[in-house]
Amino acid sequence: MSPDLQEEVARLRQRLNDRLGELVPPEDAPPEELHKAIRYSLVAPGKRIRPLMTLLTATRLGAEVDVALDPACAIEMVHTASLIVDDMPFMDDAEMRRGRQANHRVFGEDVASLAAFDLLSRAFGVLAAAPGIDDSRRVELVRLLSETLTGEGVIAGQLHDLQSEQRSPDPATLKRMYEQKTGLLCVACSEAGARVAGVPADWIQPIRQFAMNMGILFQIVDDLLDRFGTLESTGKDVGQRDGKTTLVSVLGPDQARAEACHRLEAAEQALAPLGPAGKPLDEMVRSLLGPAMAATLRG
Repeated sequence: MSPDLQEEVARLRQRLNDRLGELVPPEDAPPEELHKAIRYSLVAPGKRIRPLMTLLTATRLGAEVDVALDPACAIEMVHTASLIVDDMPFMDDAEMRRGRQANHRVFGEDVASLAAFDLLSRAFGVLAAAPGIDDSRRVELVRLLSETLTGEGVIAGQLHDLQSEQRSPDPATLKRMYEQKTGLLCVACSEAGARVAGVPADWIQPIRQFAMNMGILFQIVDDLLDRFGTLESTGKDVGQRDGKTTLVSVLGPDQARAEACHRLEAAEQALAPLGPAGKPLDEMVRSLLGPAMAATLRG
């Protein structure tokens, strides 16, 4: 990543962190325990890959940061809610997340569940009130996020992930699960940025294909980090997927890395219909791979 791009990503990440803190109540607002739990996970240090995809897509396609900021924060709220749920005992039963104890281990499963519900609901309110965006575009964004989360989207992918413990899915089935569980939220990230920027309608599908490949790439790298990473390098529990069927366990580490590299190339190639306008998005791809992810991809 060039120094200029590195500086831009760091600046945008700070903008996101500041705005996320503004969009939720302070810890001392009643009910205090709930708001402490919300802020504990939402403003915890994180890579912010998904909201950065929204901001970088929007700004590289002509939108102002201020206009894209709240839609990006809404997506981070949804992502954080999903992490709280993923870590619960009935899911991954994780101990650590983002370098600290998982939410339910600090606040209990009851409060953690309510914090996730709050963040999910709040995300749609943030979209509906996003400044600088006309009403019709806000409706598009609300529809996009709603469709992403349904039983045909992220929730379906999570269900298939849970059920994979009881069966041995083939690579094609696993890739479909990855598309739903991780890919579709990444699609929503970049499509939201594109819609905020008001791009031509025929650009939406290439941007969706670009983001889907990015999402699958992220999931494969995350599986590799779970197998070969450390708590210190990832900030979360590793070995959580031992016994689960993943592309790493089915294909083996080397072929899984090859699939991830293929997805990186496919993401870049998907942008060809955008012509020169796609070049900044192409550059964005590698900027979102942090050091641990990039090292894992190289093997």
